Parts: sequence; C-alpha cells; structure tokens
Amino acid sequence: MVIVGTYTNIDGLFIGNRAGDDGLAAINIAWPIVAFITSLGTGLGIGAAVVINSLRGENENRLAERSKTVALWLLVIGGLVSTALCSAIYSPLLGLLGASGVVKTYAENYSLVISLGALFQVIGAGAVVLLRNEGKTYSALIYTAIGLAVHIGLDFLTVKRFALYGVAAATVVSQAVVAALAIITFLKQKPAEIAGETASDEKSTRLAAKILKNSIAPFGLNFVPSATLLFTNFFALGSGGTAAVGAYAVMSYALYTYDYIYQGVCDGVQPALSYYRGAGDTIEERKTVYKSIITLICLSAAFVALTPAAIVFLPKIFSVSAEAAEMMKAGFIIYAFAYPLKAAVKFTCSYAYSTGKIAVSNIVTYLDPFLFTPISLAILSGKGTSGIWAALPVSQFLTLLAAAGIFLILKFKPEH
Repeated sequence: MVIVGTYTNIDGLFIGNRAGDDGLAAINIAWPIVAFITSLGTGLGIGAAVVINSLRGENENRLAERSKTVALWLLVIGGLVSTALCSAIYSPLLGLLGASGVVKTYAENYSLVISLGALFQVIGAGAVVLLRNEGKTYSALIYTAIGLAVHIGLDFLTVKRFALYGVAAATVVSQAVVAALAIITFLKQKPAEIAGETASDEKSTRLAAKILKNSIAPFGLNFVPSATLLFTNFFALGSGGTAAVGAYAVMSYALYTYDYIYQGVCDGVQPALSYYRGAGDTIEERKTVYKSIITLICLSAAFVALTPAAIVFLPKIFSVSAEAAEMMKAGFIIYAFAYPLKAAVKFTCSYAYSTGKIAVSNIVTYLDPFLFTPISLAILSGKGTSGIWAALPVSQFLTLLAAAGIFLILKFKPEH
C-alpha cells in the first residue's frame, strides 16, 4: 500500500517540474477519476476477501475457492464498466469540479488516457488484494514494486514530450503489468484452487451478490479521501486560486501516502479478522484488534513528527510557487491534528466490514464525504485557506464521534 500511495506522488513530481502549479492543479482535480477506478478494484478485492475468509473460518472451503473465480470475473466486468463510464463523463465532470483554461486542458489530457485504461487498473488493484488474501504477500509486494519501477521509467521517458498524456499512460501501463503478473500467478495454481466447481450456477450468483454487498464499504473507504479532495479542490480554487489548489495537491500527496499506509494496516488485518469472526474465535480477534491499534498509534506519531520536514522540503521538491509554499506551512501543521483521527476512522470502518457489520461500516464510511466534509468546508472556508485546511481534522473528529455513537447504540440495544 505504501508503494501504491507513491504512484500519484511520482506523477506530481514529474508534472510539477514540467508544468508547475497548473499541472499539479490539473492532476489534483482529475484525481477523483483515478481514485474511483482503483477504489472499485480494491473494493471488489476486499469484498471478495471478506467472503472468502469468512467461509474458510466456517470450514466452507469449496465455496471459498469458488468465490475467488467469481471475484476475478467481477473485476473484469467492473473494469469494462468503469472504462465505458469514465470515458463518457470525464470531460463534463472536470468542468463541474472547477477546471478551466490551461488547467482543464491538462486535466482532460490526463483523464482521457486514465479512463481508456480503467480495465487494467481495476484488475491490477483487485488482483493484488486477492493475492494478499491468499497469503502471497511477497508476490503482491514484488508485483507492485515492479509496477512502480515501470511507472517511474515511463514517466521519465514520456513527460518531457507528452506531458500529462505521458504520465497517465505510465500509470495505465504499470497497472497492466501488475494485473498480468497477478493473473499469471492465479493461473499457475491448480484448476481446483482457482475454480472449484463450475462458476455459472445459482450459488455463484449468490456469491457475486454477497461480494458486491461486502464491497460497498471498502470501496468507499478507499474513495472517501478523493471525495474529500473533490470538495476541498472546489473551495480552495474559490479561496486561493490555482496556487491554493497546487498547495493542496502537494499536501495531499503526503496525506494520501499516510492514508494508504493506514489502509494497508486495516486491509492487512482484514483476512485475520474475517477468519476469526467466521470461526467464532473472539480471543484471537481481540488480539488482532489490539495489535492494529498499537500499530496505528505508532504510525500516527511518526507522521506528526515528519511535519517540519514536509514544510521545508516538499515545496522545493515539487517546485511550487512561493505563494503556494506559504499556504502549505499552515496547512501541514493543521493537518497533523487529523492524522490520528483519520487512523481511528479508517480502522473503525475496516473492523466493521471485516466482521460482518456491513450497515455500520457503510454509514460511517459515507458520513464524512457526503455530510461532514462539505459542511465543514462551507462553514470554515470564510477563514481563507487556513479554514479550508482545518475542515479536515474537524470532519474526521465529527465522523469519529458519529462512529462511537453508533457502536454505543448497538452495544446497549436490547436483543430480541
């Protein structure tokens, strides 16, 4: 997940030095399209992993094996649908997101290539999750690292001549490489291990429905940062222009790298939580929860400690304007208050969907982007860019309070 989180940072690094604030703003405005595609693949993969490991915990191994084949087909279908959908709507969507002039031209160039290659990105993101769930953690790591190496190499070769077309193509090709390596790994397994019985009967249809149901929350949990980005871009553009969006773009590279690391912890413990819940092993489930919380606390402390270095070095590395660099000073300090809150929210949602509390995970996941973030931004945007940055910790705090309230209600709700 750390490697996945660097993909956009690499694009931003090359484009920031090639096209300045306009290029950074374009990638940031277009990023929700990229995030929708990859979150779809990740969501389907995690939804399948929850079903597979819950079945294994219940000793339903044949159904668990069949679920893998169903999941792979769902990734292909999801990739084809997202290719058609994103290719059709990316241009008007960018206009709705506030892009105009040179920024919109850059964003359209980037989004066109990303949309046409959505199939490979969905399969790549989902297949890596399935590999991790099968215990092939090192394979998933190696394939993702190979994809990153391909990405960097292609960025280096294409950015000067093709600008945003080039970095977008680098993203698609690198994900196609990851998808191919993952599929080859699955095909090398014995047929029974990936197919079980025939996948065209009523049981497979029910499995597909179950996977889709369990995919809603993990899709949202991976997409929520980008939905937040969408609203923040809109208010930042109105408050501070392209410089504010450029500043937010660089800050979001750090923020979403942290997000991916948090998500890596949450996704990493999901197979264990789902298995222990299916097996009814509450002792091991509780141990897994404690270890996860300790890990997230340590990571949050480390990210807060990195704030001074981020303020000094990131504006220089990404070649932002002096105006954007000044905005980032306050931004990084304010965002540091959000890191532990984000970790807590992510783990709460992940724990809920990993243990079968689908309704709870859905509510908590979607409260932030569709209620707390837009309200916080609308109220605090009158304070300038510092108010816009402050909307993040405020919205995360409100989400965490809502999650705690929901769990308390469930705890004391009388059983019938």
